[in-house]
Amino acid sequence: MNVTQRGIVTLLRSAITGGNLQLPADFDIAAALPLIQKHHMVTMVYDGAVRCGISRELPAMVQLFQGYCRGLQICEGQMREFSRVCCAFNEAGIDYMPLKGSRMRKLYPKPELRLMGDADILIRMEQFEKIVHVMEQLGFVDHSDSDHELIFKTPGLYLELHKRLIPSYNRDLHAYFGDGWQLAKVKNGNQYAMTAEDEMIYLFSHFAKHYRDGGVGCRYVVDLWVYRRAHPELDENYVEAELEKLQLLEFYRNVRRLIAFWFEGGPVDAKLELMTEYIFASGSWGQLESRVLSVTIRESKRSILGFSGRLVYIRRKLFPGVAVLRRKYTILQKAPWMLPVVWLIRPFYKVLFERKQLDRQKQELKTLDKQALREQRRMLEYVGLEYHF
Repeated sequence: MNVTQRGIVTLLRSAITGGNLQLPADFDIAAALPLIQKHHMVTMVYDGAVRCGISRELPAMVQLFQGYCRGLQICEGQMREFSRVCCAFNEAGIDYMPLKGSRMRKLYPKPELRLMGDADILIRMEQFEKIVHVMEQLGFVDHSDSDHELIFKTPGLYLELHKRLIPSYNRDLHAYFGDGWQLAKVKNGNQYAMTAEDEMIYLFSHFAKHYRDGGVGCRYVVDLWVYRRAHPELDENYVEAELEKLQLLEFYRNVRRLIAFWFEGGPVDAKLELMTEYIFASGSWGQLESRVLSVTIRESKRSILGFSGRLVYIRRKLFPGVAVLRRKYTILQKAPWMLPVVWLIRPFYKVLFERKQLDRQKQELKTLDKQALREQRRMLEYVGLEYHF
């Protein structure tokens, strides 16, 4: 862990614990600013920096304060809109279970410390028609539909209504969680929540999914630390037993050691240093190269024709399924049997109208050499991750 990384972790610890901590002697908040922004941790770092005595007059601190104010404004708008949705669902008798950031935010010292790009809620698909009607009444616009979520938007909130807890293309994790409702317990009226242990298993599985599929940001590591601090009574035997079923136990133990290293003065070794570098390099949403490599490894693992490497990538880009194409080619919504025809016309459409996307895909294809794929697979296996298909 270099000086910039140590300084950022110290500021994160300060924001969560409320302590005035000692920063590394050579830490430069201005040099750290791009990395802070890349991980969407402006509000948390600014709060910690003030507590640690960094002058508010510094240009970097002024910039962080401006980001803090924007984050506070966005947070208030999100909470207001989220509350409207929950109230409307209760009134309409719609079952729902808030997930991830919308739950985690309440565990932080201040909600604005936990920036949230979107809000996630698990819904029952059998209530879909009722849900759409309520969303329209609330002024939400239907934005898109993917494998595992329905997305609705207002100016104040980007809302992801989950059909299932984990995307079906993450087959090993999805086989465990299903749609997720079997884990739901009534909390209040039509609102549901998981037990603390099951929620921890879900949060960690979500973390592992992102780590494995291209990278995961520092904020997710803080989430796991904050969650454990908020639930000291967690039944660790149950959590580990379930994660063993998911074949995530080795990774879980490594991440716990990583959290201890970052935030609790725990020891470090080569594995934890590698994980630290990977997470800091990932940013909030992972690196393009890592995502391309990881998705190709995943698709290769489950290819019934034995495709691997570039062949998997080319097949996936040339012949995506109906679920991927039906939003752009709306004819597939009513006539999915037209998929082969769409496959035939797509290359001409891309050449005429999507040249930038084609250029990006050419760049992605260049990353898929055998050595890079082997190194990505070895790196994941080293920390305890694998695609179990």
